Amino acid sequence: MKNLLALASLLVIPALTSAQEVHLYGGYNGSNVSKAGDEGWVGKAGYQFGADLMLGNRVFVKPGVEFLVRNLNYTYAGTAPDGTVVGTDQEFEYTSRALRVPIMLGIHLIDPAGDPAANVYVMAGPSALMNLNADLHNNALNVETTGTQWQIGFGAGVELGFLFVEGGYDVAMSNVFKGNDFQTNPKVNFLHINAGLRLRLAK
Repeated sequence: MKNLLALASLLVIPALTSAQEVHLYGGYNGSNVSKAGDEGWVGKAGYQFGADLMLGNRVFVKPGVEFLVRNLNYTYAGTAPDGTVVGTDQEFEYTSRALRVPIMLGIHLIDPAGDPAANVYVMAGPSALMNLNADLHNNALNVETTGTQWQIGFGAGVELGFLFVEGGYDVAMSNVFKGNDFQTNPKVNFLHINAGLRLRLAK
């Protein structure tokens, strides 16, 4: 992961010289488990904060980096050899913390060269989630989170003066866990909504 961060810094530093804007933001995320399985995975609320660059004008590239916290709950009930459920369901929480690095390609619906009071943009692109650490509130299981998870996302945003609001949905291309500790190794899509500041660097 150190090599990835070093490469990212080499790309970002020269990009600052041609950036139109720097965005600073924070927001909410909600996870949608595409393979809930017998464990009954359910997404819970999480949060993120970060920064990105807007490179270009009407058409733009938007690379960024953010600190992301995602939460999942799962339920588990013991089973007898004949398959019948033994005891009551137990619920545990899984929390992961990661660096998310998206690279979005987008377009403004109104040409920013005219300096409109408000504008709307749409975007899409890949992102990588580089795992920092994760906690599973169940000492009976020892799980290992996949080091890097890949996603394809799309979204839209609204610009109002020096403020912006945007939302998006990312579709998971990678599983969450390494190994076979669970009967189901889920893929986690997630919805994210952010609000923040636009720091304009160039026209």
